[in-house]
Amino acid sequence: MRREVKYGLFFISPSILFFLVLWIVPVILAVYYSLTNWKVGRPEKFIGLENYTNLLADPQFRQALQASALITIVAVACTLMLSLGLAVLLNDDKLRGSRLFKTLIILPVITDWVATGLVWQLIFLPYHGVLAGIFSFLGLRDLVGLGWTATKSLAPFAIVLFIIWKTTGLYAIIFLAGLKSVPQQYAEAAIVDGANAWQVFRNITLPLIRPITVFVLVTSFVSTIGLFEPVFMLTGGGPADATRVLPIFLYENFFQFRNGGYASAAGVLFLLLTLGFALAAARRLQYSYYE
Repeated sequence: MRREVKYGLFFISPSILFFLVLWIVPVILAVYYSLTNWKVGRPEKFIGLENYTNLLADPQFRQALQASALITIVAVACTLMLSLGLAVLLNDDKLRGSRLFKTLIILPVITDWVATGLVWQLIFLPYHGVLAGIFSFLGLRDLVGLGWTATKSLAPFAIVLFIIWKTTGLYAIIFLAGLKSVPQQYAEAAIVDGANAWQVFRNITLPLIRPITVFVLVTSFVSTIGLFEPVFMLTGGGPADATRVLPIFLYENFFQFRNGGYASAAGVLFLLLTLGFALAAARRLQYSYYE
């Protein structure tokens, strides 16, 4: 047993070192600097919770919270439903070309955020973009000139579309793996008892893949709320701060305004918000089980 523990610790030591150096130490430093008035390039002075009180009274921080909440909630909800629907379709043994479809939906996942962001800039381009061409072909002339990334009401949903396209394939594959693990005899027995396809899916399949659903929900939430690239590539936080999400708020305060202590406090609150949601959702796992 001691030998197994020794070799086990040896093999996981790179991961432990990576976690300590790139996660634990930065979090500790962020907590420390959040309690100071640190300006990048200048010595810091301890000021207690002043940064946190200023943040809670900062309208720009509240705006960033609202923008992050809007984009994250819509993107996660749409991604969850769309990926589950795709997984159900791909789980059909009668579907022809399922391997091709799996390849197509996973392609956006393995592409780079920046490269695809440049492509989506061309898609949303007014009058000359891909969407403008589609609207023109359909005869919707009034929609050809829409400024998707330059209009306050449309910019968040332009980012949502980009995120959905980029991430749905990964979660569809995860859901598909969960559907493959569902015992078929339960569904067959329900069909014999007179249940239709929707009743089988709602009362048997969904409860059995609940751990997978919670995992996808938590993972998509944590990854989406922390996304920087799609917002920076498409809108840069505009227009009129409509897409100035928390990562953009942190970036501007640290790299542009050099407010290291203030940005650190915002980062700590951001971390607590994300962890709070993840822990609340993970608690659902203890009520999820296979019978």
